[in-house]
Amino acid sequence: MTSPSGKFASTATRRAKAPTESAPPGLISLTPSDILLCIRERGITALVLATLICTLLGAYLIRQPKVFETRARLLYEQKERVVDMAQVVNQTMGTGRNDVIFNTYLAQINSPSVADRVIASLSGDEKHALWQPYLDDGDPMPTDSALDALLHPLIRSSASAGRQGPTLFITVNTRHRSAKMAAFLATRLSREFILYQFDRNTLSNNSAIAFLESQTKLQKAKAEAAEQALQKYREKTGLVSLDESRNIVVSRMKSLSETVTRAQVTRLEIEARLRQAESILAESGDPLELATTAEFSSLASIQTQIDQLQTEKAKMSQRYGAKHPAMVDNQRTREALERLREELVLIAMANLRNQRAKAFSEEEELRNELNLAENESLRLDQMAIEFNSLRRDAETNRSTYSQLLNRLSETTITAQLENSNLRLIDEAAVPMQPVEPNVKKIAFMLFTLGIGIFFTYPIALELLFNRIRGWSDVENYLRLPLLAELPSFHKIRKEKLSQILSLSEDDSASEVIRSLYSQIQLSSRIDLPKTLLVTSTIPGEGKSFIASNLAEVFASHGARTLLVDVDFRRPTQHRSFRSDNSAGLLRWLKTARPCPEVPKDDLDLGILEPVPNLHLLRTGGTTRQSTEILGNPQFRELFEGLRLHYDLIIFDTPPAGVFPDALILAEKADELIYVVRYNHVNRPTARRVVSRINKTGITQLGVVLNLMPSGIASNGYYSSYGHYGSKYYGSRD
Repeated sequence: MTSPSGKFASTATRRAKAPTESAPPGLISLTPSDILLCIRERGITALVLATLICTLLGAYLIRQPKVFETRARLLYEQKERVVDMAQVVNQTMGTGRNDVIFNTYLAQINSPSVADRVIASLSGDEKHALWQPYLDDGDPMPTDSALDALLHPLIRSSASAGRQGPTLFITVNTRHRSAKMAAFLATRLSREFILYQFDRNTLSNNSAIAFLESQTKLQKAKAEAAEQALQKYREKTGLVSLDESRNIVVSRMKSLSETVTRAQVTRLEIEARLRQAESILAESGDPLELATTAEFSSLASIQTQIDQLQTEKAKMSQRYGAKHPAMVDNQRTREALERLREELVLIAMANLRNQRAKAFSEEEELRNELNLAENESLRLDQMAIEFNSLRRDAETNRSTYSQLLNRLSETTITAQLENSNLRLIDEAAVPMQPVEPNVKKIAFMLFTLGIGIFFTYPIALELLFNRIRGWSDVENYLRLPLLAELPSFHKIRKEKLSQILSLSEDDSASEVIRSLYSQIQLSSRIDLPKTLLVTSTIPGEGKSFIASNLAEVFASHGARTLLVDVDFRRPTQHRSFRSDNSAGLLRWLKTARPCPEVPKDDLDLGILEPVPNLHLLRTGGTTRQSTEILGNPQFRELFEGLRLHYDLIIFDTPPAGVFPDALILAEKADELIYVVRYNHVNRPTARRVVSRINKTGITQLGVVLNLMPSGIASNGYYSSYGHYGSKYYGSRD
């Protein structure tokens, strides 16, 4: 039998060689290897689905009616425009005015007014020809009034216009199910748009000239009267010196306003700090909360010294009494620091109140000066109101008169030129090939869609259904060997599940437990004596069931086995073996005795022997302070002693994904078995727990996949022994 010291040494050596593993991804994140794996698992289904969807969609798109597209071209001919009597300017293509003109033309081509003109220009046969390709087989041609209502949205939706690069050309594009009608509609729309512009310009120019002439005369008289009134007021008040005075007063007001604002901000900051300090002292009374402000910054260092003395007192109290000189000196130092802390608080509070009073006084003086400046400014503003009103009237009338005069000149010259500067250059040609359905575009779209489905479908299923459900999940995601897949033993009563070998009459269930024992023996690289941990991710996965049956099967093979229930929050092993929980670890730890020479004879430990070679060490109660117990030196000393009396110690730990107990024990144990319930835990969560366990250095023998539904168990490893065993025993004579 190996000594405890030798056992710990070998365990430490194995941990030193244990590989480190990076932290696993989050619950919904996938690594590149995960993505490749889920695509490999569901690739055929994704390929079939993508092919089916793309085939159906492609067939639908290819069967859509053919659409032809063509275009006609218009030329915008620039005209020289007289700006004034001394200059003639040519508008080039780079000017913003031409951009506005082109945008206006493009919007008008597709306007309801132009569509109405096109419909009005069509004969009955032309209307029928335009609508005929859109009739379904057997549908009658609509009446003339109904046909006009149908053609209006058709023309507007099928026509579009655009500028041909940085040129003076406008393209009129039309789409139609008939190639001939597409060309006819583009040409007709272009011609009607030219006529529309001609009529519109002729009507607007004549009415504009008459209106501008009358308004120009009226505005000239108003401008002259406003100039005379402004000059008389300027001579009366001498407003030039008044303007300079206003500028000086305004500048002084601006400076005073900024100074008042700064003084107010300073006062508010002081009041905020004072109110904060008073609130903290009134509510909690803890001066340390004031240390974040400048006035109380020294409190942090004093509180640190007090905390250090408090810590030293706690440490010394374990060795000395209350009247020990070191303890008395510690108490006196803390009391002096606390009095100093209180004095600093009083001084800082008085300083804040003085600062607030000073800030109030300064702010009040500045406000008085600002009020005097504002009164002076108001007096000057009242004198300047009438002048500014007269000046604005004069400037407005003068500007309006100038604009009207220029506009009258422009309109008069424009009316003498041609009323339309658009000309049809190229009539639309009949297209030879349809633009829709576009086979290349459809093929590219379907290819992109198919690729997207092929990659998205497996990943989406992975994110939705990512629970552990078989040996492939265990090997590929947890990267651990699968020891066994245990079914749900519905035939066995619940109270007998913990002792399948000794109590159950189901031989197939016993063979499943023995196959798990065999797989553990094959996977283990450590001989007896040793310690074995059994844990899971979350509660309800069957770790206690696995631990009790493993203990029984090892005991049945002659190994002196101790099953230890260290789930101090929810102990279950005492109920599994139909015992109470009056004695055990917690009761023994309260005695503070050293490890007994014969542990099973200690009444406080209360070790039971439910079956030969199998002993049970209960928790002896419940507690939430499990981490403190596991780190207790008395606890470690006990299990060093227990190693001398048993070949195998099995720890039934709390779930490692919820509590840290298993990770703490893993640093002291040799091997670990990880129990996972079928379709109960998602893979990222389980992998994160496995990664944490790996960091402890313990050897993970593998995974037991528990509570597999009937007919789900895979063919891997020893998982199917129970299935074939039930057939074997069922065929006996």
